[in-house]
Amino acid sequence: MKKLIQWGFGLMTVALVTAFVPAAPFPSMADETASGQEASEVRNDWIDENLGPGVARWVDGNGNISEQPGKQTEDGAGDESQSSTEGQDLNAGTAAEGQQETASQESQEQAPAGRYVDPSRPMVALTFDDGPFAPVGNQIMDCLAQYGGKATFFVVGSRVSAYGAEMQRMVAEGHEIGNHTYEHKNLTKLSGAQIQSQINLCNDAVQAACGVRPALVRPPGGAKNGTVLANVQAPVIMWSIDTRDWKTRNASKTVNSVMSQVRDGDIVLMHELYSQSGAAALEIIPRLTEAGYQLVTVSEMAALRGGVAPGGVYFHFYP
Repeated sequence: MKKLIQWGFGLMTVALVTAFVPAAPFPSMADETASGQEASEVRNDWIDENLGPGVARWVDGNGNISEQPGKQTEDGAGDESQSSTEGQDLNAGTAAEGQQETASQESQEQAPAGRYVDPSRPMVALTFDDGPFAPVGNQIMDCLAQYGGKATFFVVGSRVSAYGAEMQRMVAEGHEIGNHTYEHKNLTKLSGAQIQSQINLCNDAVQAACGVRPALVRPPGGAKNGTVLANVQAPVIMWSIDTRDWKTRNASKTVNSVMSQVRDGDIVLMHELYSQSGAAALEIIPRLTEAGYQLVTVSEMAALRGGVAPGGVYFHFYP
């Protein structure tokens, strides 16, 4: 009887502890499985992008996920706003005039025959990073065609083969294709050989898709140092207006960021991946045109404003 009472008392103790002491948290297997399934369905695109730069990761055509986030953190060395502010009033270029002329001629290979840009009129270069992405890119090109404008698309090489038709349209309609590396890696974290590989692989992918070879480079996040500049072996194009469209995902804020500060010679940074950026472009393009700006490629503007040289860094082409 005594043992029976002790046994009953023990059961009551366990029941009380279970009722009043919270269980220790543990990861949800269902969540992990769902996340894994989501990643496995993605090809040639970003995942976790809704969590912002520094978290988004690239998934290649075979479903392999990059070890490091492809986009830089807002506070990191590759922050786009910070890089823009650092050299906003500088157009750095130390190569000789002969190199500038050669680079300008190479970059003009993508310009459409018969197109004329009036050097006496104001001009702006709209640039779109991280593509190609046809749902947004085609929307932007439709609007540019309507208003006679051209843009520069800095593409990620590993995405190119999935959007061959869009790449061919860019070339056919006179837009410029720039190099945004092959895997959108922070170039300041790579060796010289790795930097050259990222640039060359992207150039090869673009040439295979649409027959042109990019003449200009934009480092992911704007991250650059001496090693990067020595190894990209091309003009490095930054920006003078950072719309921060990747962060706000708000079309009206993107429009306002451009129209509130635009001036002749600006290079505007936007991204091709977001529907909100496409919607913003549909408003920015006609408004700039109506304000008297010519919408030109970076190379078109550079050719009329002093040219570019390999290893030079360019934030704008002010008159």
